[in-house]
Amino acid sequence: MESEAEIRSAVISLLARREYSRAEIEQKYRDKYDAVQLASVLDQCQANGYQSDQRFAEMLVRSKAGQGYGLLRILQDGKRKGLSETLLKDFIREQAPDWFELAASLCQRKFKEGIDTQDRKLYEKRMRYLLSRGFSYEQAKYAIESVNSDIE
Repeated sequence: MESEAEIRSAVISLLARREYSRAEIEQKYRDKYDAVQLASVLDQCQANGYQSDQRFAEMLVRSKAGQGYGLLRILQDGKRKGLSETLLKDFIREQAPDWFELAASLCQRKFKEGIDTQDRKLYEKRMRYLLSRGFSYEQAKYAIESVNSDIE
């Protein structure tokens, strides 16, 4: 049985590398440490400001949007990492990224040339790519059309 000091040391060294959500830390150390002691250490870390789900949510939204992911993908990744949807949506609303322009920028970088509107296969391939990145159908359609209009 490890002491709280050993658990605290492990958690702080983990947090020294990058931000983690509380759920990620609990999952990582679930089998290694006692759940009650781990919860106590995490409560202390949150009280001291070492760990913050709010800060992690901010970092996640900023980094994923910067990497060219859409709202749906960011929400999905946040939920997978144990963040509440309301926490994520609050920060996304605060940041207020323009998802249409973000999709258009990604499409411009990825597909430098426009496509013939009659080429359904290529159009659908680009649409699938943008949808898989978490953009809505309307955002993906806008992005593909903006690349075509920039080329013409």
